[in-house]
Amino acid sequence: MKRTVFTVAVVAVLAACQSDRTSPPDISALIQDANHNAGNAFFFWLPPVINQQPPATQVFSGQLSPLVTITNLCLGGGVVRTFSGADLSVSNAAYHVNWHTAQDNLNPACTYRVSVTVGTKLMGFADVDVVSNGSELKNVVTNEFIPLLDDRTLPLQFFIGVGSQCVRTGSDCGEGTAHPDKGTVIVSENGQAGVFVPAGAVGADVTISVESSDERPCIPGLLAPFFPGSTGAVGNSCYEFHADPPLPGGRFNTNVTVGICPDANAFALDHGTLDLLQIFQFDAGQESPIRALNNVPAPFLHCDPNFNPTFGARRSLFGDLARSFAALFSPRPLYASSRRMMFDLGAGGSTDGFSRFEWALPSAVNINFDIGADGSSPVAAGTVVNSLYSRLGVTFSRSNTNGPCPGTGVYANDHGPSGFGSGQNNVTVCPEGVASDFSENEFGDIVATFTEPQVLVCIGATPLGPRGGATTGTAFIEALDPSGATMSRVESAPSSPTRLQQTICVSGQNIAAVRFAGTGDGFAIFDNLSYVRIQPPIL
Repeated sequence: MKRTVFTVAVVAVLAACQSDRTSPPDISALIQDANHNAGNAFFFWLPPVINQQPPATQVFSGQLSPLVTITNLCLGGGVVRTFSGADLSVSNAAYHVNWHTAQDNLNPACTYRVSVTVGTKLMGFADVDVVSNGSELKNVVTNEFIPLLDDRTLPLQFFIGVGSQCVRTGSDCGEGTAHPDKGTVIVSENGQAGVFVPAGAVGADVTISVESSDERPCIPGLLAPFFPGSTGAVGNSCYEFHADPPLPGGRFNTNVTVGICPDANAFALDHGTLDLLQIFQFDAGQESPIRALNNVPAPFLHCDPNFNPTFGARRSLFGDLARSFAALFSPRPLYASSRRMMFDLGAGGSTDGFSRFEWALPSAVNINFDIGADGSSPVAAGTVVNSLYSRLGVTFSRSNTNGPCPGTGVYANDHGPSGFGSGQNNVTVCPEGVASDFSENEFGDIVATFTEPQVLVCIGATPLGPRGGATTGTAFIEALDPSGATMSRVESAPSSPTRLQQTICVSGQNIAAVRFAGTGDGFAIFDNLSYVRIQPPIL
């Protein structure tokens, strides 16, 4: 019985003795990788296809799920076989798969193309010629003959380096494949950014890339101060995250965690201000393209206070070693010396989609006392809120601790204009079970103190008037400077004839705190505190 020989054609059209093949006339037998025919700069065929090795400067990208496709290039030939998932193995910084050619009834008159793709990106391909005698593979570049295995198996090996899925060579890149049935962590090569995709967040395998961006501004229209870091692969804090193929509707099934290490300028902030920073997301073309993400831990990043090197790890031993050696000889990330100033809330943000991300100080905050500082957790009626919203830059205290509701507590209380158990929390000096309205003279006022100076502070007030309802009443809010002196005072409209919530605001430069209560003997109910650090431009 005749054995089969495979000739890997690299550059030219097949020799004249093979001119009777039925391949389409516009297809030349080729090989494509980083060293041949302008292939992906991070993809290399390895022996026996090509007798070459990847450069030592590249780091193996072992978290991808490549697809290997064998296609018959003869007219009407179509796909012969595909390999994916568990068909491929990873070892010695290479992907491996064995093509058992005897199972595919190959036609010696045809050329077969072996292609490797990741997501929708073509990494490279090699065209294989089938000859009806011998038992070797021939590389026509070197004219070397490589024996096939006894069962006519062609071992295919290839290297994919970190950067294969990123747009720019020289960026800080991370890449991997997220799977529906397991959580996946992908971290950039320099450890400055990454993502955790929990199980169930995707409905099918999706290739994820994390890449530093040198575009400045990082997020157009984002109000200062923002912290994009320096351009280049080290010290950058402006990152783009992409999914390939694109997510259905542009959204994950459940939220994922994106993490970015803030730059040195951010870590130079005082601890209280550092904790106020949030990751902002930019979605060009959306009605509201800029949004702040809820802070969450990113334990897969070294800069996170909850760092755990085993969190969701699926890295290869070679990849970990390569990163370790790279850390010995590469510039240290700018946050490394600032570990002592570590922020408490984590280096991550929770999001349902990908785009561009950057750290910044929020310019406006809204608190309704029904939802916690994370933007999602409900606040139970009766909860003490003195420091509940400290991560949003505000704490609460009271001026009179010996009144009818003695103590220091400031509460979320759902006795509102509609009565007890209304289901809508208000902020008050009295605990649950006691009416939430209070007056300046009898109960004192509530003081909201800000971590950062504000220029505009507003609160919803429903004036009820004095006890007994004989006369009308108002509510007030006062702005205080850093010394505690009154900067300005605004009172609501009178409570009569209808008791409706009004929004009362104070403005000015460098507002350090505000105080509010029912005016004099008049009672009022308060809710929905909002404050603005930077006055937005008038459009």
